[in-house]
Amino acid sequence: MTLTEDTRTHFTIDVSAGVAVVEFSEGHRHNMWSMPRMRALTATMRELGDSDVRAVVLFSGAGRSFGVGGDFHETSTFRGGAEVDDWIDHITDLYVACLRVNRPVVAAVDGYAIGIGLQLALTADYRLGSDRSLLKMPEYQLGIACTFGGFMLERSVGRAVMQQMLMSCEEWPAERSLRDHLLHEVAPVRQLREVAVDRARRFADYPTAGFRSTKPFVNAEYVAGLERLRVIGKEAHRAAFAAGEAQRTMRQVIGADR
Repeated sequence: MTLTEDTRTHFTIDVSAGVAVVEFSEGHRHNMWSMPRMRALTATMRELGDSDVRAVVLFSGAGRSFGVGGDFHETSTFRGGAEVDDWIDHITDLYVACLRVNRPVVAAVDGYAIGIGLQLALTADYRLGSDRSLLKMPEYQLGIACTFGGFMLERSVGRAVMQQMLMSCEEWPAERSLRDHLLHEVAPVRQLREVAVDRARRFADYPTAGFRSTKPFVNAEYVAGLERLRVIGKEAHRAAFAAGEAQRTMRQVIGADR
């Protein structure tokens, strides 16, 4: 595949034996998901879906988090207007692009997977976490809506876990995430990439016809729900950002109020 400048700015991509490893290797080590970063991964996933690649690994990168949510430098400037709609479009486009990649997609999660980071992992067909991974959905604590998180968690792991994560805003360590099916497998951190690639190669060896005729079917309602949330989410997030509480918290986190 041909890497665009946008892709090279945010990711490293290695293709070997039919498996593409998309490594979140550039930028801040906690991988904040800004709109340019989301846009670059959306384009990358669409291109991978049209390539000869047989499986995809989304990898945090060595010593890096899978993603700590949106980029507070960006979202702390929101005022509840059209900029929120643009942000929601970027989020929806990314998740839909990942779900529509008609190849096995493995998420290899190290460090934090928070908010958008966790939601991105929930689009994968197989979720592998390191033994130090921490998963969290803290939107209520921040003062923002959690329409995507609520929908994706309930669809992936059930209503009880969804409610507990949203209401508690607590961290889920690796073993708890495994018990609650947020992760399918846990590996030692030093072996995370190796194990993820091994799983992807095994999935890539499956005859393609069965998988590629099934994935669009099993993800169809998931995608349809996200497209409905594209509309609902704009209204909900506009209201939350218009209140201004979330931005104050975000500015405190990044030190913008000092």
